[in-house]
Amino acid sequence: MKLLSSLAFAVVLGVVAFTWGLYVLEPNLLLGTPWGPVHVALLVLASFSLGLLVMGLYVLSGWVNAQTALYRRSRELKQVREELQALKRQHPEEIPVIPDRSGQ
Repeated sequence: MKLLSSLAFAVVLGVVAFTWGLYVLEPNLLLGTPWGPVHVALLVLASFSLGLLVMGLYVLSGWVNAQTALYRRSRELKQVREELQALKRQHPEEIPVIPDRSGQ
């Protein structure tokens, strides 16, 4: 997990460095948008941020599904344990008594 976090941090730093370099080295690299001319570096940064947001939503969705599955599993285990206890109460095992020994 630490390796994955380090790799994600390196990718983000790489994108930020690329965007900053593009913005500084090519100041006239503008694209026309409905909101006026926008630098390509800002569009790259915005698209990367949007990708991170979508990835975060997928991770959140997976986490919620995992928590739901774990809750269902624990609920089913609890129900099975309760049923087992009920069966044990209905059918107690008889402990054989050896006549030579008193108590245990």
